[in-house]
Amino acid sequence: MGSNSNHTAIRTRGQSFVLRALVFALLVGTASPRRVDASHDRAGIRDLIPEFNAICTQLDQSRRALATGALNEEEFVDRILDLFVRTDSLGSILSERCPAPFRDLGTFALDRSIRFLKSSLRENYEGIVGRNGYRFVSADVALRAAEAWRNAITFPEAVSP
Repeated sequence: MGSNSNHTAIRTRGQSFVLRALVFALLVGTASPRRVDASHDRAGIRDLIPEFNAICTQLDQSRRALATGALNEEEFVDRILDLFVRTDSLGSILSERCPAPFRDLGTFALDRSIRFLKSSLRENYEGIVGRNGYRFVSADVALRAAEAWRNAITFPEAVSP
């Protein structure tokens, strides 16, 4: 009896992992940005910064909650996936509003911040699903890089056309 329930638990965990991996792949491949404004001026980019900051804060809080046991692994994965979709949307909105090549340091810095944040979220996901502590170290480094680039985001007072 006991070994049958162990096989069921293992199969359920395996199925859960496969389902999460498929959901992650689907979300990464089909994430559609929330449109805030379709204009291509730099002033429209400023409204992306509060969302970026909120994602960084929520990622930090989620990692602490996981470390203290306030979040279980499944809840952590759900949060990471949500944050990844939001971050990917920010990147898409930035690309729509200000296509490369970037003309100012603020836009370039925001783009780099978003890329590092996505990398951190990806490493967090791979770390928890693969039970790989090294991935969490890489995730930490990428998050700190995202925050460092965020600190370089500056916009001139008058935006030239």
